[in-house]
This record gives sequence, structure tokens and C-alpha cells, in this order.
Amino acid sequence: MNSQTAPFSRAARCFLLSALAFLTLYFATPQAKAQDTVTGAFEGTVRNDQGAPIAGASIQFINQLTGVPIARRSDAEGRFYQGLLPPGVYTIRVSAQGYRTQEVELRLVATLKNQVVPVPVILSPETTAVTTPTPTPTGSPVPTASPTQSPAATQANAGNVAPESPNILSEINTTDARRGGAFTDEEVSTLPLGSKTLTRTFDDLALLLPGVAAPPQTVGNGTGPGIGAGVGTSGQFAVNGLRSRANNFTVDGSDNNDEDIGVRRQGFFALVPQPVESIQEFQVITLLAPAQFGRNIGAQVNAVSKSGGNAMHGTIFGFFNSSQLNAPNAFDSTGGSAAATPLKVGSQSVISCTTNANCLAGIGAPITTRNPSSSTEDSFTLGQGGFVLGGPLVPNRMFYFISAEGQNLNAN
Repeated sequence: MNSQTAPFSRAARCFLLSALAFLTLYFATPQAKAQDTVTGAFEGTVRNDQGAPIAGASIQFINQLTGVPIARRSDAEGRFYQGLLPPGVYTIRVSAQGYRTQEVELRLVATLKNQVVPVPVILSPETTAVTTPTPTPTGSPVPTASPTQSPAATQANAGNVAPESPNILSEINTTDARRGGAFTDEEVSTLPLGSKTLTRTFDDLALLLPGVAAPPQTVGNGTGPGIGAGVGTSGQFAVNGLRSRANNFTVDGSDNNDEDIGVRRQGFFALVPQPVESIQEFQVITLLAPAQFGRNIGAQVNAVSKSGGNAMHGTIFGFFNSSQLNAPNAFDSTGGSAAATPLKVGSQSVISCTTNANCLAGIGAPITTRNPSSSTEDSFTLGQGGFVLGGPLVPNRMFYFISAEGQNLNAN
């Protein structure tokens, strides 16, 4: 019996020792400030109007869209940090015993280049000395400081207004060596799309960044995936000279790569996995992506979706395009004219002569040229329409957001 239980005892001891070592390393190692591909972070310090840190201050991060608060407390040096926050506009409420509550409104953008938004907060005491202004004999009032606000508190209140959206394309990255760009929901919805492919997709924004080019032309007249005889061979776009298969597409951090070609996962016709109006942020990293990305060495194309909130909100949209609204393709030789046309400079014809005397006398053969390009555009009609809608299922707890889009294409 002892010979049968001895191996089990040794195995049990090894398991317990391994578990103890793992727990010791887990709790002894300081926690890293995690941040994934679809969230952002706030950090800051809480001080009084004399510049001394306030320990134990209560900080609430309230998403204005959902109203869900996240509570934290400042440490002994007045510092606080909160990561893994979805993008949006936040009200940061800071309160401490003996001080007036301060609120700061800031916008959090998840796709900025590893940026943690700083939040310096200055709290002023609840009770301050009230001064009575002395009237002047001229009758013109003298501006005086508010009796309930110190100059430091006034300076802190200046940051309570939500800043405008940062110009992400022109922002200089001082954190790491990555290159690329990001777009907020305002830029995604207002910048022109649909210049390279028939369908309207937010991936066209990548072509506005350095190092990103349209894919090579497929067999036939098409320039994008799903068009022409070589269906999908060109992919979505090429980055830094790499093949389109080297790109990695994600939506909300999840894999969204087509299994066969270098585009997003799609159906037979639909090249867009979701409507443009459902995108909160769009990011393309063209070089040296950080560790939270992976899979391919090309561009990391990251899309962040919108979400529901306490207030019902939505959009109904439609898009129409037709060959009658587009200029003909100058390189389309189908149906072009093969007739020779005299080449002229102003009203005079250009001639070819054998001697200078003939040229001076205007004796020679006229030079002609041919324009094989078609004067008419290939017939097609494209219609896209849909809606997005979000709202509360349970206020401050559970929300919904749905999107739908339909496409109708008639082309020769």
C-alpha cells in the first residue's frame, strides 16, 4: 500500500509547490498597466491649491454615453490610473473630504499612439475667506476674484471644457517607432470614400497615409477585390511594397481576415463587414506595430465599433452612384475611335518635312494621332443604404447597438 501511495504523494507535492510558486510570482509582481487595441487610459494627480498631493481622493470615470461610473482612489502621492476604457467622452469627478468636488470633461481616443491622457486635478478647500469689494468713487466696478474660487481652482476649471478632436493625422509620435495614422468617428463620416472601389468602405481611409498604395490591377478592367477575371487577387491595398496578403484586419480586436485573399472577411459581393456609420475609430499601423498586434508583418488595420448608450441614437443613410455621374476612364480603349486626327498647335497643323526649305515653305506631311480611349463610361448603377441604431436595454447597465446595410449593383 505504501508503494502505491508514494507516487501520488510525490505528484501532489510537486503540484502544490508549483501552484504556490505561481501564486507567489503573481502577487509579488507589480501589475502592468494593460491596454489593448480598442481601449484607452487616463492617469493623473490630485493636488490642493498649494500643490500638495491629496491621498485617498475619490475619482469616478463616467462615460457620458452609457453613464456607467468606474471608481478609483488616489495613492499616497495623489496619483491615479484607469485603463481598459472604451473610447468616448468622459466626465472625471474628483472629490475629497474638506475639498470641493471637481469635474473634468475629456475625450478618450483608443487608437492614439499608446497615449495615456493626463488629468491634472487641483482641489480647493470647501471654506474660503469671503472678501467684500471696496467701491470706487468713479462708479466703474473693479473686477475681483470670485469669493468661492481660488486662482488655482479657476485654472483647473479651465480644463473642464471637452477639447476638440485632435488632428491625429498631423500628430507627432514621441512614444515609439511605429508609423501610421488613426481617424475618429467624425473623420470617418466626413472624409470622402469610394474613390478606388465601387463600394463605399472605411478601408479607403488607409490610402490617405504614407506608404499605402492601391493594389495592382487585376486581370480585366477592375482595380479592387471581387472585380474582373482574377477575383480578389489584388487584395485591399499594398503597404510599404508588401503584398496585400501581409495585412492584418481586425474589428474590435477580433480577427477579420479573409481565408483566401488579402481583404476583410466578406460575402460574395459585400466587401464591407459593417457600415461606415457604425465605426467609432479606425486605425492603420504601417510599420513596427506594438506587441498587442500580430499575425502579419504588413499593416495592422484596426476598426473600433460604436456602442449603445442611455439615449437612443441612430442614423439612416443612403449612397447612390452611376456611370452618368462619372467621367470616362482615359485608359479604357474599349469602343474608342481609331480614326486619325491631325495634330495641331493652335490653328496650324504640325507637319513632318525632310529639309529646312520645305519646312519654311510649309511643305510636308501632316502628323496625325489616334485617341483609342472610349468617350462613354461603362454602364453601372450602385445603391447603398442602411441604418444604425443604439440605445438602452437596462439604463446604466445594458445597451444595444445594431447596424444593417444593403447594396444593389447593376453593371455591364
